[in-house]
Amino acid sequence: SAIDAQSLNGLIKGFMDLVFEHDGRYYVADYKSNYLGPDQQHYTLEHLDDAIRSHRYDLQYVLYLVALHRHLRTRIPDYEYDRHIGGAVYLFLRGIEHDSKGVHVEKPPKTLIDAIDALFAGQAARAA
Repeated sequence: SAIDAQSLNGLIKGFMDLVFEHDGRYYVADYKSNYLGPDQQHYTLEHLDDAIRSHRYDLQYVLYLVALHRHLRTRIPDYEYDRHIGGAVYLFLRGIEHDSKGVHVEKPPKTLIDAIDALFAGQAARAA
């Protein structure tokens, strides 16, 4: 869905909570304190995904991953997105006791990251 300028501005002014490496892959992590409901049944993977989409955290983590992609490309000589990026990890702190542990992990496709990277570089999006 479309995003208004104020919402986009809020995402762009944000900061990554954490970047970490595990088994040769790099991740961005963001801690969320969102209240999704009064008990742990509100923190299923489906509910976490709904919160990701409704708050546009999907756009937020794509921006974070583009920044990480650009950084790693300058630091790792044989850098490859598919090999070195693990994805985005969103930790919903109130869901830690649910089977999901309040964890939402997602890795956007390289084609999306490359297209946004090209747009930020002032180039037309390259065909996949």
